[in-house]
Amino acid sequence: MKKIISSLIVLSVLAACTKHSTTLASYQNTATTLSVPKKFPTPVIPSDNPLTVEGIILGRYLYYDNILSTNGRSCSSCHMPENSFSLPIFITSKGEHVSVPAHVNLAWDPDYTWNGSVTKMDIVGLADFGPAFFNTNMSELTSKLKAHPKYPSLFKQAYDIDDIGKLSPDELQLKIVYAISQFLRTLISSDSKFDKWMRHETMFTDEEMLGYEIFFSEKGDCFHCHDYPLMTSNTFNNTGLDSIHSGQNLGRYLVTGAESDKGKFSAPTLRNIAYTAPYMHDGRFKTLEEVIDFYNSGVHWTSPNIDPIMTKSFKKYGLSLSPVQKSNLLQFLKTLSDTTFLNNKAFKKPLDL
Repeated sequence: MKKIISSLIVLSVLAACTKHSTTLASYQNTATTLSVPKKFPTPVIPSDNPLTVEGIILGRYLYYDNILSTNGRSCSSCHMPENSFSLPIFITSKGEHVSVPAHVNLAWDPDYTWNGSVTKMDIVGLADFGPAFFNTNMSELTSKLKAHPKYPSLFKQAYDIDDIGKLSPDELQLKIVYAISQFLRTLISSDSKFDKWMRHETMFTDEEMLGYEIFFSEKGDCFHCHDYPLMTSNTFNNTGLDSIHSGQNLGRYLVTGAESDKGKFSAPTLRNIAYTAPYMHDGRFKTLEEVIDFYNSGVHWTSPNIDPIMTKSFKKYGLSLSPVQKSNLLQFLKTLSDTTFLNNKAFKKPLDL
């Protein structure tokens, strides 16, 4: 596929946007596409929010700017680049601990949040304007955006909007989250050591190779929920975290109301997993070693609706991995780290923000 999105294009347009003028630039909306890595499926881009170079640039600014909030928060407050655009723990108004999912390869996700309560990425961010996150005052936000040295031009170039103030609060919110969603779709990770090994560009150590064999065999059975290339099946599974479910631990049941969905959660991508501790929906495990120990010998086999993969006859007493095998599996998981992604300047906070 023709690669249109590039750091050079983004940076050149970005440089043009930094020049403040008393008059708005002419409409320069430029259609673009994602550069899809080899072996990745084709992403579905919604027809009502097509990708544009200018929309991505606007979304990048808004993602990092606390101008959207009255409490100093920005999207990046809960999705920190150094943590693969995730956050260790967010505490809800109910006092529940939530491990914030990473913003990695979201263009391929069919649903969002741990229980899949939202099925369209372009509207996930609408909830952030509420009191639990940004506590946005829309009147103040409109005034700030209108008076800003860059945003009037950025909105003009992205949406052909001459006056931000003429948008209703709902219209403005939608334009904002649409732009942020465009930026999020560009956050593609495909250059980990594992990817390079798959492309025959590098070699695994003996330990990594043994860990790979555990991961992609019936010995570990990890691949059923975390297969290549996305390292997630994008399915909902009960892996035996609890024997009794209540509160947020009810998982998918809170969305569907189906008894068979109790305890089921969306399988997260394992890309950059070494950077996204703690683990599970509630961050109950602080380290990858704890996660491996859980699957090796801590699964609640009597959990209602537990996934059949977890109850195969030879798993009655766990995976029975030795300390060396657990170490090898850990070494393989670390090969999923993509430092190219983490250090991509096109994904970072704009220097002039």
